[in-house]
Amino acid sequence: MDKVFDLEIITPLSVLYKAKIQHVRLPGVAGYLGIKAGHEPFVTTLTIGEIKANLENNDVKYFATSGGIVEVLPNITTILVETAEEATEINLERALYAKERAERRLAEKTTKTDINRAKLALAKAENRIKVIKKVKPE
Repeated sequence: MDKVFDLEIITPLSVLYKAKIQHVRLPGVAGYLGIKAGHEPFVTTLTIGEIKANLENNDVKYFATSGGIVEVLPNITTILVETAEEATEINLERALYAKERAERRLAEKTTKTDINRAKLALAKAENRIKVIKKVKPE
């Protein structure tokens, strides 16, 4: 069995998740990164994507995140995010509606449309849909 370390996922409102894990995969701005116990310390930014945590008992947890920062220390990895949702908590219907709404805004492109905001909303919705399908395949 791999060595374990602590993982914390923290939002502005609460500690969303805390567990002993073997490995975590994170959406870094330059691509996905993997962390194991004893990793060299560093801090980096995260982007919209999936957090995959391999737990001490070999279960796997998935989270959708909108980005943030991660601090990696040899025995603890702390992820500070504006938002994150565990895959099992994502409402697929709501995510599909958000995707449709963002696509509609991008298609209409009126002078009042904030294109960057619509693209960001679309990326977040698509990520949430991708992550929920990891635990609830169609």
